[in-house]
Amino acid sequence: MKKTISLMLIGVMMMLSVSGCGKQKYKLNFDGHGFESRKTEYAAGESVTVYYGLIATDTDYHFYIDDDVEMKQDYDDRHGYVFTFRMPDHDVTLHEESHNSMVYVPPLEYTDADIAGISVMQGDITDFYYTYDWTGYNARYQRYRFYVEDEEYLFYHETRKTEDDYGWGAEADITASGTVSLSIYEWDEFLYFLSEGSATEPEEYTEAGDSGPWMYLYFRSGDETVRKEYHFASAERQSAFEEFCQSLASESSVT
Repeated sequence: MKKTISLMLIGVMMMLSVSGCGKQKYKLNFDGHGFESRKTEYAAGESVTVYYGLIATDTDYHFYIDDDVEMKQDYDDRHGYVFTFRMPDHDVTLHEESHNSMVYVPPLEYTDADIAGISVMQGDITDFYYTYDWTGYNARYQRYRFYVEDEEYLFYHETRKTEDDYGWGAEADITASGTVSLSIYEWDEFLYFLSEGSATEPEEYTEAGDSGPWMYLYFRSGDETVRKEYHFASAERQSAFEEFCQSLASESSVT
């Protein structure tokens, strides 16, 4: 009898091992509507299949997943888009971006940036810095940077905090930092926040207690790169820009 029970237990354990039960599970997240999968959690190494059937006419779609995941994308008439990959040993997010393919979107180099005080096309904007720097008690430093490098749109963020003290050291007080590669749609959203703002000659800020934020815009003008101080069109537009940056920062690697 004991031998029979032992054999049964061994069989159950083998079945659990094969099926992936008992292993740590990781979440499959979707950034968008229309995704379907058999489960929402998978063990590392398990095969994952996801379907996307919410397909509209005259619409272009772009899908992507975490950089360390190799995903295969197919299409069939029954399911729509079909994605397959092996679950890594961490949570993953499958993203969807779409836009109306019948709407003409002029190239950036032919689109006016609509910034008062300068005449510049969106395609000539190469760099933008946002810096908040409070060095008083409970010091805080926040930097956001949008820039173009090797024809790639990038976003960088850095946060420094000091609790119950004044100021900070250099890298020792960095609590979060990271870089995100932006899609053309995210870069276009960044340019939208800049539109209707204004640019002036940079000023020197020496008044004690001034923490910013200070914002500087860089763009090409002929063979030169020009630096201007930037001002948002309104406090509401600046607040929306800061929320946009916080959202991008949450997608980046954190140190």
